[in-house]
Amino acid sequence: MAQAMHTDSTMNHVIQLEAGAACARLVPAAGGRISSLQLAQPGGGAVDVLHPYPEDFFDPVRWGKGGIYPLMPYSNRIANARLQVQGEEVLLSPHPDARPHTLHGNAHLLPWTLQRHDAATAVMVLDAAASPAWPWHYTGRLEVALVEAELHMRITVRNASMRVMPAGIGLHPYFHHAPQAVLAYAASTVWPATADFLAGMARAPLANEVHLPARPVPPGGLTRYVSDWDGTADVDLPRGERLRLLADAELRHLVVHRPDNLAYLCLEPVSHVADGFNLAARGVPGTGTRWLAPGESLSGELRLQLLQGELA
Repeated sequence: MAQAMHTDSTMNHVIQLEAGAACARLVPAAGGRISSLQLAQPGGGAVDVLHPYPEDFFDPVRWGKGGIYPLMPYSNRIANARLQVQGEEVLLSPHPDARPHTLHGNAHLLPWTLQRHDAATAVMVLDAAASPAWPWHYTGRLEVALVEAELHMRITVRNASMRVMPAGIGLHPYFHHAPQAVLAYAASTVWPATADFLAGMARAPLANEVHLPARPVPPGGLTRYVSDWDGTADVDLPRGERLRLLADAELRHLVVHRPDNLAYLCLEPVSHVADGFNLAARGVPGTGTRWLAPGESLSGELRLQLLQGELA
């Protein structure tokens, strides 16, 4: 059986998981990140799935765009860095590149701890004290398991404070893709993204926003927030392989994002829509937002699976 290897990079300690020809590299101190992933093909060899994260780099403000990182205790933006919590206004620290809004929580900006690992599995944990970024104490857990053609991830946030906490979770992968990659998913609701990446009012998808049957990713940059997603998404990888995402019922919102330079494609299964807490406070339904009592947890699971055959 392959043994997990410990590799020191310039800044970060890297954990390598192996299962046959498959390999995943984890960087706990860099925000609980998975820096690279290769999944095994049935005929032999392995396929690079992720746009790689630079393992010797960790900037908590302008992080490297690559790998997979955990979204916790919420995903995406909170408008104007303000929340209404049980009738009280809570002020947060805006992100410098998303002002006046916040961005993606703070779990991926903090060092995680490797709790345990063996050849093909690992558990990373986080104990996040209350701070200006998030004035609730919470803990995080990311369980990772690699098999030859699949990566399994389970993400959990727990309210460790003594008061009710708004909460959300998600996973933020950056995938290799070709510019005309074919993408397939079924979702009955679109929340149009505003110019500063907040969510507009929910509506049915337009004809050119429907991706079942499969169709190419639209040209150029793209940001799309969808919900009432069935939890399955398939995408072409650059050499013609196909990848499937399988998300459980807690991750039924999906962010589809590609930058203008087409460097990567993000398909982010998340528990709530962008700025969902403020939308819900205004009475908007279907945001996916959750409120955790002290000691309560929220968990979700995602599988990445290398496929054979044509997209549906």
